[in-house]
Amino acid sequence: MNQRWWLLLERAQAALPLLAAAGLAGFTWWLVQSSPKEGSAARPALAASVPDFELNQARVARFDAQGRIEAVLDGQTMRHYPDTDRLQIDQLTLSARDDKGLGLRAVSQRGEADRKAEVVTLSGGAKVTALPATDPGTGLRAAPAHFTGEGLRIDTRTRVVSSDQPVLLQQQGSEVRAQNMRYDDRTGITDLGGRVRGQYEVPAR
Repeated sequence: MNQRWWLLLERAQAALPLLAAAGLAGFTWWLVQSSPKEGSAARPALAASVPDFELNQARVARFDAQGRIEAVLDGQTMRHYPDTDRLQIDQLTLSARDDKGLGLRAVSQRGEADRKAEVVTLSGGAKVTALPATDPGTGLRAAPAHFTGEGLRIDTRTRVVSSDQPVLLQQQGSEVRAQNMRYDDRTGITDLGGRVRGQYEVPAR
């Protein structure tokens, strides 16, 4: 390497500390410019009530340990809210059936559920139908029972339907209204509360 190249190399090496200092100064200037200034408005954060995703014609399904479907939740539109980790659903349909063949089917204009569809809240023209067992020989419920109201809640794990609002119960010609109710699908027992009125038809034997 000739003397000229050595001279250029020495000058470049001598300039490295200066270049490094200049680069550090430039980074410091960028950091200061990027940091919020005192008295300036902070950058707006994502509002907690804003969904992080929205799906059309969406479905959520839950399976048991053996791979059998326990519940299927469909919605015309589903929105997920990260602050509560819950789904809001438009035009909701829910189907659930246990290992004995007893089923629940629900529809409503709106609804809310956790992401596993374990607890589902129905609102706006809510209707839940407790379906009879698929095998008539089980001795379980043989006729469907219908629950109608503006607000119903379903726990698909315990298979309990409840409401703290007025509800209408219809089954085999019977029609009963109550101010609140709790229905256990496993036992077939309905507890009606508040003012109860209606007509009950004793099933023919």
